[in-house]
Amino acid sequence: MQLTDFDMDDPLTFEVVCETLGARSSLIARLAQQGLLETIPNETGQPLLPRRAIMRLRRMQRLRRDLGVNFTGAAIIMDLVQRIRDLNRELAEKERRFDEDDRLQST
Repeated sequence: MQLTDFDMDDPLTFEVVCETLGARSSLIARLAQQGLLETIPNETGQPLLPRRAIMRLRRMQRLRRDLGVNFTGAAIIMDLVQRIRDLNRELAEKERRFDEDDRLQST
């Protein structure tokens, strides 16, 4: 089953995320409180996490294990990698438009 971007926004409780990852709820709550995990407001007062939080946490855990960085460092690494991807995509789009303009002018 392939998840779409829309599915990645599905709200999950802290408990479901904890069970899925085998993490303590205090850790999940602390990361959410520090802004390292996105939360979804809930009318019950208990914040929820989007499904994408599981992927983010797994990546953070891998960075901790493989590189020995803390969760804050892992979040910074992930955000910088995403920023590089965004900039590369933007650069490729500008290059494509430049090439199109160049072709149009040379005809």
